[in-house]
Amino acid sequence: MNKIKYGSILLLILFISCNTSNELDRTRFMVLDSVVYATEFPNEFILEYKIETGLDIVGAWSFTIQDSMMIFSTRNNKGLWKFISLPEQIELGNFLNLGEGPLEFSSTLSVSDNVRFVKSDGVLYSYIYHFENGKLLKLNITESLKAKETIVSVIDDSLPKFLFDFVMLDSGKYFYREISDTETQQLRYLEKHGDISVNSNMAKLNEAALLEGGDFGIMATMTRYNDRHDKIVEMNFGLNYINLYSVNNDFGKTICVESKLDDIGQIESKENVDRIFRFSAVRVYDDFFGVLYVNEKNETYFTSREKYPEILLFDWGGNPLANIKLQSHITSFDIDFISKELYSFDSRTDEFAKYDIGEILSVIQK
Repeated sequence: MNKIKYGSILLLILFISCNTSNELDRTRFMVLDSVVYATEFPNEFILEYKIETGLDIVGAWSFTIQDSMMIFSTRNNKGLWKFISLPEQIELGNFLNLGEGPLEFSSTLSVSDNVRFVKSDGVLYSYIYHFENGKLLKLNITESLKAKETIVSVIDDSLPKFLFDFVMLDSGKYFYREISDTETQQLRYLEKHGDISVNSNMAKLNEAALLEGGDFGIMATMTRYNDRHDKIVEMNFGLNYINLYSVNNDFGKTICVESKLDDIGQIESKENVDRIFRFSAVRVYDDFFGVLYVNEKNETYFTSREKYPEILLFDWGGNPLANIKLQSHITSFDIDFISKELYSFDSRTDEFAKYDIGEILSVIQK
């Protein structure tokens, strides 16, 4: 069994709230009214003992764990997604193809972005936003695995094309983010059966703006939704804070992981190599959510990588739970709660490993 070093911070963590509407220019800070600074965590763990999985998935670049399976995004034209059973690690099939057909894709397809997995009446589905043609596709995973062929259908063909973010919240209800007419903002919307709306938290975040001709990578996010808590998590790739807010009520919180918020205007003034790559992955679970915190200058992160990343875990109130410090480079992670193992993947080296985190889960879920 892996040995895990951890320490508990005995002092209560003080969250410092800011009156952002009065003190900050919203065009320069993509934040909500309540800003908290999570600079320390009540539990810290060091993952030292890596277990090699022995898996070598050709062309893999991201993965997720769903319903006792690992699903990999690959660059295989005939089978963009590869399914592998847990814990046996048996290959179950490859589905979804590149091509020109109405149910095919013109580029590789992420299993962790613009996708939602739903299990209903024992059947696992994946709802996939088709970036190039504005369609929402429904992959019947359970039946595809049984039939050994892709069983997919179009359930909505009227969505905007080329959205920056898309999340299916419920049947006929979507969250999405698209570029403004001035091409200086990224605007969030809710759509329910064709009706468009913006809630109060989304309206605040929509105020953030770049200079004309600015680099939209500065405000790029990876967005996740948890239906049990009815909350959206927006992880910023290039900003040192996470936005957590409800779809149907006023709850909203900006979680800054440093002592000072990143200023969009100041980042714009820097050369790309001097900007900092803050986060690279976010995962949501019933009891908490986690982000992969990189915090390294672009100059080194995209070349030599000098710092090991950390996995930061928060509860659904936005309170810090744990900082899991890694001793190797990874680009994504996920958790198998049945075996109580954390899986990690590094798309640069194709290394796919796992760690026993039973002790960690017993601490943060008690």
